[in-house]
Amino acid sequence: MKTLSNSAMRDIEVLLHPTTNLAAHRTHGPLILDRAEGVHVWDTNGKRYIEGLAGLWCAALGYGNQELVETAREQMSRLSFTHLFGGRSHEPAIELAEKLKELSPAPTSKVFFTSSGSEA
Repeated sequence: MKTLSNSAMRDIEVLLHPTTNLAAHRTHGPLILDRAEGVHVWDTNGKRYIEGLAGLWCAALGYGNQELVETAREQMSRLSFTHLFGGRSHEPAIELAEKLKELSPAPTSKVFFTSSGSEA
């Protein structure tokens, strides 16, 4: 039987993983990732993998892109989050909406930002 790491045992105790065979997960433990760069991720044993689901949500451009890191750092320092409810706005939202409208093949009059597919 496989000896599980402390992190693996803690994971099994506190996390539910979507689309995961939970019985197998309890026996074999999780694949714990430690770092990422570009299209690759490494587990805690140093084994490298191609991350095929990076584009699933927030890593569509890969991992460790220093331009994105710096841009995010600058924005987080200035205004980490605000909503668009009640007529509020901010320059990054306005600029992105303008770019999306310009790129859209359809005659789009407005851009609506959401947090999830449920809101779309």
